[in-house]
Amino acid sequence: MYSLNQDPSSDQPKYSDEIMGMAMQEIHDILIKPMQDKLTPQQDSILAIVGLTFKIMAEKATALEKMEQGFEGSLKNKNDFNRN
Repeated sequence: MYSLNQDPSSDQPKYSDEIMGMAMQEIHDILIKPMQDKLTPQQDSILAIVGLTFKIMAEKATALEKMEQGFEGSLKNKNDFNRN
C-alpha cells in the first residue's frame, strides 16, 4: 500500500478507496493506536462508525471514477457526462 512517507516518484494510489485506505492507516498509526487504552467504548464505537462512513463514501467515489473513465472512451464531448 502507498504511504505518505513513501517516495513520491513511486506508484501513487489511483482511486478514492485506495487514497482513503492510505489516510485511514495513517490516522490509525498516529492517533488511534497510541490512544487505544485511553478511549471509552463509546469513543471506539464512534470511531468505527466514522471509519465505515468514510469507507462507504470512498467506495462510491471509486465507482463514479471508474464509471467516468468508461464514459471517456465512448463520449465525443467529455463534458456530456455531466449533462442531464
